[in-house]
Amino acid sequence: MRSYLLGTLEESSAALIEERYFADREFFLLVQALETALIEDYLADRLAAPTKRRFEDRYLSVPDLRRRLEEVRVLHTRHAQAGLPRRIGFLLVAATVLLCIGGATLWLFRGRMRTDLLPPSTTNTALLASLSLSPGISKGSPAPGAELALPSGRGAVRLVLELPGQRSQALCSAQVSSFSSDGSPTRVWSMPKPEWSTPFSGGQHLIVTFDSSVLRRGDYLVELLDTNGQVRESYTFRVSPM
Repeated sequence: MRSYLLGTLEESSAALIEERYFADREFFLLVQALETALIEDYLADRLAAPTKRRFEDRYLSVPDLRRRLEEVRVLHTRHAQAGLPRRIGFLLVAATVLLCIGGATLWLFRGRMRTDLLPPSTTNTALLASLSLSPGISKGSPAPGAELALPSGRGAVRLVLELPGQRSQALCSAQVSSFSSDGSPTRVWSMPKPEWSTPFSGGQHLIVTFDSSVLRRGDYLVELLDTNGQVRESYTFRVSPM
């Protein structure tokens, strides 16, 4: 995993990691935790000389990675100013690394089996349908193909909200509204708290999941909001029974 973060992992193995990284939020968080541990080791000067050179070649030259380095540096400084003992800090980093290694090992033993992991509220609920949405569609006019064929029964619905051109992570929340007969939207679901977007081809995306019981046949509006509650992007889709 560290070789992947440092850009030295062979291409085929890196592709397997990225496939899971882009589709599985829990695995994304695992990689992010291991990256934080790697940066903490760099800041504490615990990296071997060759690893340190490779880290600096990568994290000091790529803007997004440099930004990530600075984020961890700020947190590191705050902990130091708060009087957090260095030994406790080291133990926390060690615990994080062990957790990451354990999770990565479990994933490797599972091979290429794919499991749909949902937020806690829907972890034990089957995934009924999934739909990727591009922004910029007029309200009430779903794009051709932006149709969610919803099977009968109760389960989870996953929407992949694309943010094309967004190079860095964005902290966003989403809300889903149904269109009434007069064209006005009525909110049927919203995220309990904002989440970070994840890398996607040509930009970022935010994956949201919710219970299918909030959806009925008809047209829907999805709004992606920033932390100030302002709409960043909007999407529309149509629900039809299978």
